[in-house]
Amino acid sequence: MNNQKILLVSHQFLPHLSPRTTRWKTLVDKLIETGHDVTILTGTSPDKSVENYNILYFGNKKMSTTMNSIRKDSNNIDNPSIKKIVYNLLKKVYRFLFKNFAWPDYAMFWIFTIYKNKKRISKEFDSIISVSLPFTSHVCASILVKQSKTKWIMDIGDPFSLKLQSPENNKILYSFLNKFIEKKYYNKADQIFFTHKEVLDFHQNKFKIENSKLKIGHPIFEILNENILLANEYNYNKLPINIGYFGIFTDKIREPFNYINNIASKLGDEFNHYWYINEESKKYFTSIQNQNNHIFEPLIPREEAVKKMIDNFHILLSIGNTNKYQLPSKVIEYISLGKPVLHYAEIHTDPMYRFEDLFDNLQIINKDTDKSDIDNYLKMFQNHSFEFNYDSFIENFGSNSIIKELN
Repeated sequence: MNNQKILLVSHQFLPHLSPRTTRWKTLVDKLIETGHDVTILTGTSPDKSVENYNILYFGNKKMSTTMNSIRKDSNNIDNPSIKKIVYNLLKKVYRFLFKNFAWPDYAMFWIFTIYKNKKRISKEFDSIISVSLPFTSHVCASILVKQSKTKWIMDIGDPFSLKLQSPENNKILYSFLNKFIEKKYYNKADQIFFTHKEVLDFHQNKFKIENSKLKIGHPIFEILNENILLANEYNYNKLPINIGYFGIFTDKIREPFNYINNIASKLGDEFNHYWYINEESKKYFTSIQNQNNHIFEPLIPREEAVKKMIDNFHILLSIGNTNKYQLPSKVIEYISLGKPVLHYAEIHTDPMYRFEDLFDNLQIINKDTDKSDIDNYLKMFQNHSFEFNYDSFIENFGSNSIIKELN
């Protein structure tokens, strides 16, 4: 890829934290490092974390701040109960309105903002890269591609019109429009990246996308050797054995019931589970009679979370999705730290099975797994016989694995 002027169209970017912002922060750093001129067009209000990037911000800073405050305050365990009820009610009203009437998703108003300001955005870019979630980013990119006739690269996070559970909008109202627009964009784009083979094949079959356009761009994380060294120094023989989960749960997509009933309930008192989740995710644990070995913590910033993962836990836990078309990026980050990783597969077609033999610190478990299987897996770390698979990780999940595909 010769040095180019690149416009990254991503409604979410730093300081917002999500798998897609983490991914594209890493890729932007690599693109700049290799000589490309990258501008980030975003609807996320910038702060000092992006002062070294070329940011083009168009958005409603006041509205963004208000909505972020509502989300944060509704999950704040220190809020008085009445105030917390009000914030939760506001969040539910917000979700109801946008889930039922917004198109293509919650970020819809950014489309009007970009359209209104399109003349202020340069037409001299060699490539435009649009990133979802949300799908709104692709809609905005289509406006800019139309006026500049430049190369368009789409990076798809989760499925949009083909999403089976928890759709991005009201499928009764928008099913035809979703598929029509998505097909139109796939025909127009020059390259389309999907996170893994299963979801790529799914879209190709449904939309008959030209094969030469399709690329696999796995979730990416950079390996820090100091993290690997600290993980190796951890005392895996000490008791109790601490298992850490970091993230949220989503109805019908990622839920902890089967892991709790089939695995956690068998592990005994020498295992403790620490759940770093939001308030809403705690509803999945109300039926557990004995919660003595389950400790609930609030979600914490990524840097703090990574430090806890390395310093405090024998095992990092990932729970798979109930479909094969969404690949949880958190499990890839776990692997990059060199810690033991248990990934609970809900389905036999879970895409992580494809990577199980590539990484010694990844163990896929399911409803048939016994406690002895987990004990034997942990012995490799207790005996200090584990070596991190650097080459496999860089080949599959390093930033260069995607950079080299950007023709």
